[in-house]
Amino acid sequence: MIRLRRDDRGTRRTPLLTGITLALGAALGVSTALAAGPAAAASDAGHGSGRMGPESARTVTVDPATGPDFEMPFTCGQSWTGSSRASHSPSAWTVDWNTPDDLGKPALASAPGVVTLTRSLTTSYGRYVVVDHGNGWTTLYAHLNAIVATVGQVVDQGDLIGYVGSSGGSTGPHLHFEERLGGAYFAPWFTRTRWIFGATAASGSCGDRPLAGDWDGDGKDEPGVWRPTATGGRFLLRAPAGKQTIAWGRAGDTPVVGDFDGDGTSQVGTRGLGSSSWQLRGRTGATATVAGLGTGSDAPLSGDWNGDGRAELGWYRWSSHTFVLRRTDGTLKSYVWGQTGEQPVVGDWDGNGADDLGVYRPTTGTWRLLTIGTSGTSSRTVTYGGPGELPVVGDWDGDGTDDLGTWRSTTAKFSQRLETSSGSRSTLVGFGLRRG
Repeated sequence: MIRLRRDDRGTRRTPLLTGITLALGAALGVSTALAAGPAAAASDAGHGSGRMGPESARTVTVDPATGPDFEMPFTCGQSWTGSSRASHSPSAWTVDWNTPDDLGKPALASAPGVVTLTRSLTTSYGRYVVVDHGNGWTTLYAHLNAIVATVGQVVDQGDLIGYVGSSGGSTGPHLHFEERLGGAYFAPWFTRTRWIFGATAASGSCGDRPLAGDWDGDGKDEPGVWRPTATGGRFLLRAPAGKQTIAWGRAGDTPVVGDFDGDGTSQVGTRGLGSSSWQLRGRTGATATVAGLGTGSDAPLSGDWNGDGRAELGWYRWSSHTFVLRRTDGTLKSYVWGQTGEQPVVGDWDGNGADDLGVYRPTTGTWRLLTIGTSGTSSRTVTYGGPGELPVVGDWDGDGTDDLGTWRSTTAKFSQRLETSSGSRSTLVGFGLRRG
């Protein structure tokens, strides 16, 4: 088996609860070389395949060291076999992925991008999704049993696209996967290594997810990351007293952070892959499970919506660009904010103790911040960050107002923006493992 993994230096080696706050308070205790060609492999026999179109398609030669950091489109550590054949439609450079009992298994984004197309056909690709990774690079995920992603949704590497199926012109369950540049096909790669058709490998979609929180209660937020592994997830938290490590979650989960018990420090949690179930962990190790909040296709959120010092949960619905905030009494409050290609962020923009809302457009580094006051809302636009940077919000200087920040995946560095009397300044903090 080929295993693709990272070393300790961050480089790659190749081949429903009601009253959530009260419930949480109790539960948390408040106080390899390219093969000569993609000929049919023995592992292809008996597996599903599909016919999508003409077998002669435009191709291009590209260097795996360039372009996106494509990873196998599956949960970290999962083992899959990727095959093709000379007659594979629409190109011999496309991959049919199989693993035992693969029907219904999650198909994940191979690299960060924006979903540009979701479609359901009775023939050809069947149910399929296209993700735009910028600069002409795209990936396609076909024959899905169900589509989860929404057009306009911003996805990170490892986000849920749909579930493996046999829809359209398919003869059995598998994931048909394509990498393209300007519409042309090329010899696919994963973890910067050209794929050998017929090989079996463990998915290297194990990249750090950036986050921030007040880990020690000093009033200042510090960076952190959540790292999926084949055996589980880990939070790694940077603090003045030293790095903290908390084993929590499973590969495919989405991390959340918030002061759920009101003790002045940030706690951690995860929302399950494709699930509406949340697992929250207190500072002392107490746990709470919250079920039935949003859907598995929503982006999970947490924030202190009413300024009482305790974080509540919420979600962002991509299809309607709607923030849904669950208040202490269990009621929901919705705000429509956002556009195609923007992703949700949460922070206290005016320092009143209650969290506000915002969206970030990674292609331009544009933040549109919505401040929610007692007499209405106001908004402002800030440019900070850009392609290859993920948004991270935190109170970097402890003044009670949240600041903007980003994490660049290729360098594993946080950029922290601080407003000054003459404008703003930035501080760089390295933390986590770099991707690709």
